[in-house]
Amino acid sequence: MGARGDGSAKLTQAAYWQAIQGYIRAGDVLVADGGTSYASMGLHLPPDCSFVAQFIWGSIGYSVGSLLGTLAAAPDRRHLLFVGDGSFQLTAQEVSTILRHDYKPVIFLINNGGYTIERGYMGKTSDYNDIAGWAYSKLPKVFRPDTDAKSFVVKTVADLEKALSAPNDSLIFVESVMDPYDAPPSVIHSSNNGAELDYGSRGPQHRGNAQLLPEM
Repeated sequence: MGARGDGSAKLTQAAYWQAIQGYIRAGDVLVADGGTSYASMGLHLPPDCSFVAQFIWGSIGYSVGSLLGTLAAAPDRRHLLFVGDGSFQLTAQEVSTILRHDYKPVIFLINNGGYTIERGYMGKTSDYNDIAGWAYSKLPKVFRPDTDAKSFVVKTVADLEKALSAPNDSLIFVESVMDPYDAPPSVIHSSNNGAELDYGSRGPQHRGNAQLLPEM
């Protein structure tokens, strides 16, 4: 957690979620996808927040459309989306509808090159967990060229602090670039335990260097 004190430090999952914790305020609506966004379940929420998630179903990508729904239902509240790049690629087009209606959510996207939670099962270096690289932060302009949305590409703690200080008078899109093997402990434990449940002690996850492993 100490990395947050060094603004030039490469952004890590630990520093990221620590900063997010300080950003949340009373009355926010949080929408969380699966994957590394699973870490949002460990946040301490101020009063009157709403938390929308469906981790038990594993329906990645649902959250972008869900964000559109929460915005329509409660337009006077601040809405925060937490989504990974893999999940986002499934339903990214809903950002177009969000912009068309002039909604102003804050979209926090983790760009770590693929399905990091799946790397914890048995595919740490497997290319089926990699995805195409998108210029995520440029998508608001693609979907609506006249938008006044604010976009940020975040690679350091200082970058993230700058993004979090932006006024929320328009849509804010924060693309945070992180290492594909960096994951919150809760995500690593969940995927490791999932592999054990699915495959047992003789499963392929027990072959060398197949999983993300928690720090000892």
